[in-house]
Amino acid sequence: MDNLRAEFQMQIQLYLKSIEPEIQSLFKQGIQEAIYDYYTPVSNGYSRTYMFLNSVRTHVDLATGKMYVYSDINTGYYSAVSGEDTTSSISNWLNQGHSDSTGIGGQYHNYTPRNYLSRCYELINNKFPFLDLEIIEE
Repeated sequence: MDNLRAEFQMQIQLYLKSIEPEIQSLFKQGIQEAIYDYYTPVSNGYSRTYMFLNSVRTHVDLATGKMYVYSDINTGYYSAVSGEDTTSSISNWLNQGHSDSTGIGGQYHNYTPRNYLSRCYELINNKFPFLDLEIIEE
């Protein structure tokens, strides 16, 4: 029975590794649709870096048979108001929205929630409905 269990676990791991690129692609598609397609910047001279989209990573934990998909953005994004490193907040701000009244040049910061994690979940669940998906926000 232990041999059967070990074989089953190994097959799960192999399967997760085989679908890992497609899961990552679907996650990126969700980010593209929910965040980047949401608006087109109109600022002169601004060119999108797609830093958030390009920071998507996957990791299959072979011990647990779980796959994690996440944004590994750690580029040092600093607040123009306070100067503090706000990199760790970017994912949450994009997903849940963000408002403050600090403003720069008389403008207020008000970012509508993009709910990109829900869109990513939907895309992955549509393609792989048998996977046990969970959104974990940190």
